[in-house]
Amino acid sequence: MKSLLLPVLLGLALSVPAAEKKEDVPPKAGSADVRKEAGEAVDATKAKARQERDEFVGKAQKELAELNKKMAELKKKAKKLSGEGKAKLDRQIQDLEPELKAAEQKLADLKSATGEKWEELKAGVSGAIGRLKQSMQKTREGDH
Repeated sequence: MKSLLLPVLLGLALSVPAAEKKEDVPPKAGSADVRKEAGEAVDATKAKARQERDEFVGKAQKELAELNKKMAELKKKAKKLSGEGKAKLDRQIQDLEPELKAAEQKLADLKSATGEKWEELKAGVSGAIGRLKQSMQKTREGDH
């Protein structure tokens, strides 16, 4: 009987540490968990992109509103001028108007774009507004 008791006790002693190690192993994630986590990551990415897009569009709209205001000021000033000064400012305004309309159109296109097209149009809107600001500044400086 003693000869049977020793192997049984030894077996129990060895099985306890093995059972404890199994508890340290994290449970395997099921496919439903993986899908859920992936969906949450996609949703977070979309929300961040939407926020970035909204911020960019808001900034661009403010810049275009300011440029429209400056254009109105130039037109008002041109009405008060006469002769060569008026003709020069009128030509400059005529050159600026298509740039302003193009920037506004690019922004309208940007609002409805998605994915890679949005990134492309974002760069186009930024460039158009930047060029328009430079042109407007040159016109204002040449007017003084």
